[in-house]
Amino acid sequence: MSVAALFALLGAGVGIGVWLAATGLRRRPPPVRDAAPRRGGAVVVSGTRVGIALAAAAAAGAGTGWPVAAVLAGAGVWLLPGVLGPDLGHRRTLERVEAVAAWAEDLAGTLQGAAGVEQAILETAVCAPAQIRGELDTLGAAIRAGVRLPAALRALADDLADPTADLVINVLLQAARHEARDIATGLAGVGRSARRQASMRMRVAAGRARTRTSVRIVVAVVLGIAAASAVFAHDLLRPYGTPLGQAVLAVLGAAFAGSLVWLVRTGRVAELPRILTNTDMEVGR
Repeated sequence: MSVAALFALLGAGVGIGVWLAATGLRRRPPPVRDAAPRRGGAVVVSGTRVGIALAAAAAAGAGTGWPVAAVLAGAGVWLLPGVLGPDLGHRRTLERVEAVAAWAEDLAGTLQGAAGVEQAILETAVCAPAQIRGELDTLGAAIRAGVRLPAALRALADDLADPTADLVINVLLQAARHEARDIATGLAGVGRSARRQASMRMRVAAGRARTRTSVRIVVAVVLGIAAASAVFAHDLLRPYGTPLGQAVLAVLGAAFAGSLVWLVRTGRVAELPRILTNTDMEVGR
């Protein structure tokens, strides 16, 4: 075994040891059910993810002696799973749209049975899809506690923060404010619209899957060539050991990361605008 390979293994072992010590000493809180998906691109910092990224950075730095290689390895291990893995955010959004559509259709059917709006909400909340059941349970508890229906619906819109849910809640708000009688037809129409939106998102997801497959192939080829060069062609990589070579390597790594970001963004679809925002709801009180 070469000295560089030995240092790489030792570096990886140190990184994993630091992670094991940190996670072993940390007290884990009990798991809490997340009723709503995270929005706004929030990144959840995982101890496992940090430990693996540090181990990869240590191994790359020890194996090559290049600080830029250590930074690129750590950044790659941190970022690539989100870029190359399954699109969980889009999947959760699709599940939420389908759940709202099912709830709207259930509301329409219940209201056609001569039930009042509050009664229909309480009945449908019991058997609502799991993706929105937590928010609907909160709505039902507010109604039972005597909160006026418009205020409870505004709180529901804020909790769900979903454009499709806004359509359903807007119909219910109009019924609560103006005592509209025939809202079952409107809710049924919203349900059909949500179903069409879910179908459109499924077609978009198919296109995005092809884009992600292309990104995976590109990344695999680039990383494979880099690994093969490091093992079998040391002379080819020797110029990168100089200060100028490190600067060039940093530029190439940044360009590669920018290309990945661009490829991923080509498959993204902008979210529909909401019709019930905090400002709108304050004005409508």
